Amino acid sequence: MEFILLHLAFLYLLVHRTKHFIINIKDDKYKAAICIAAVYFIFNIIILFLIWPGLMRHDDLMSFLYTKSYILYVWQHFITGIYYFVCLKTLPFATGLIIIQLYIIALITGYSISNIAFAYVEDPRRRKILMAILFLPVNFLPVMAYSLSGYRIALYTFFELLFISEILTIKKQDKIIGKNKLADLTVLCIMLAVWRTEGIYYIILFPILLIFIKDKIEKNLSIMFYCIVVAAISVLIGKLNNIATGSSNYSLTATFMPLPDLVLNADKAKDKDILSEMDKVIDMNVIYQNPDETAERLFWDKNLVRKEYSDADYKKYMGAYLKLVLRYPLRAFKPMWDNFLASSGITTVENGYPLLRSNIYVYDTLFEEQSEMERLIDEKIIPQTALYEWSEQPSTKNAWDVTDSMFKKPINQKLRMDIIRMIGGINSRARITVLYRIFWNLFIPLILIIFCFIYKILKRDWFMATVILTVFGRVALVFLTSSATYLMYYLPAYMSAYIMSFFIFFMMFYNRRKPLNES
Repeated sequence: MEFILLHLAFLYLLVHRTKHFIINIKDDKYKAAICIAAVYFIFNIIILFLIWPGLMRHDDLMSFLYTKSYILYVWQHFITGIYYFVCLKTLPFATGLIIIQLYIIALITGYSISNIAFAYVEDPRRRKILMAILFLPVNFLPVMAYSLSGYRIALYTFFELLFISEILTIKKQDKIIGKNKLADLTVLCIMLAVWRTEGIYYIILFPILLIFIKDKIEKNLSIMFYCIVVAAISVLIGKLNNIATGSSNYSLTATFMPLPDLVLNADKAKDKDILSEMDKVIDMNVIYQNPDETAERLFWDKNLVRKEYSDADYKKYMGAYLKLVLRYPLRAFKPMWDNFLASSGITTVENGYPLLRSNIYVYDTLFEEQSEMERLIDEKIIPQTALYEWSEQPSTKNAWDVTDSMFKKPINQKLRMDIIRMIGGINSRARITVLYRIFWNLFIPLILIIFCFIYKILKRDWFMATVILTVFGRVALVFLTSSATYLMYYLPAYMSAYIMSFFIFFMMFYNRRKPLNES
């Protein structure tokens, strides 16, 4: 009954938001939004058909498997489990979730881009140019890769775009917003704060942004009230998710990247008390016996985390971990930095073979007896030692095999592989292509947005500089807490940095060229 009610609520929201576009179709802004949404949806649906049934990954398939039995797969957050259920209840086949996701993203994309363009640019021709420019990053390869999968990061990334669009538009327009719009912003902020743990900084950022737009908020509305609501509900949802997962194991992964280096290089005598506190939660012997393995690999394969520990043990572990980081900052920084370079597409070779970090299943066991990874090993293109990274794929294939759907077979397997390789920026010999260097590169948008930030500081545009902090805040927290080398963790910052930098560069040019009668 609870799931049915959630599904009805989801359908109502979907229909209500679509209806809002339709009833405002005579408005030029919504007309443009519908056109942008239609182009996005049609383009990505075509790509989806070519790579049917989509870019399925391990977590997607495990979620499908649990959802079939009305069980929430909460490792990726209980909100993700609910999201899977309502989508699959609407279109009951695996790719149905991706189709609905593309539809939601299309609405967000159309509305957000149109919103910004109509708020900031009066000239219709130049407005179209801005909309075309802002449309580019939403289709860049990493964004497309995750939009065509079931990973929560895709929808989360576009929720951030929607939030930024709303804040920018409210600030620019003369219109006063009421409690409904402020409530929408509050719900959106809560989603960004809780659906991924590194988004928690939105609790701090939200009140700062509201202060900048307080003159656009109805006088009888209390900003403090909405900020307290965001903080209280975000903390509550975080605690509920830990209860749902049955432990704080997911939170522990935030400590994994530097953990082996810190433990192996700690002074066993001097740091005895710190290591003793940590040993109540993680099994130190597992790290000592496997000095060359990552903590994430040890977590999944070697039972690094003890099966039973108390909340008090967890809190003491986190305190002890921070003490060890502060005592050996360089030891902690180096693996974090190396991880950042690999995630950003800068480091692409390790132990003589390419880092395959697109995190999309080019190495597909779903539809072939021999995976591409095994083919590359047989042909001696990559060494045998690389195979351990893909040990989870038999369980992935099993999860897919029990997915009962007549729509689960690819339309053309060879075409599918060729397009997936292109999206991932990897050729048939597992080598990085120029597409990877350009599009799977986090440094390009970071350099652009740093330049924009400095420019806005020099111009004393404190509002826009604060909005840019949405990117810097995420990059900093992911840098400190990421447990694996995937650009996925930085995807919201990647797309937001491109969107905001393209917008700022355009406005710099537009304001210089703007006729006197527009100023």
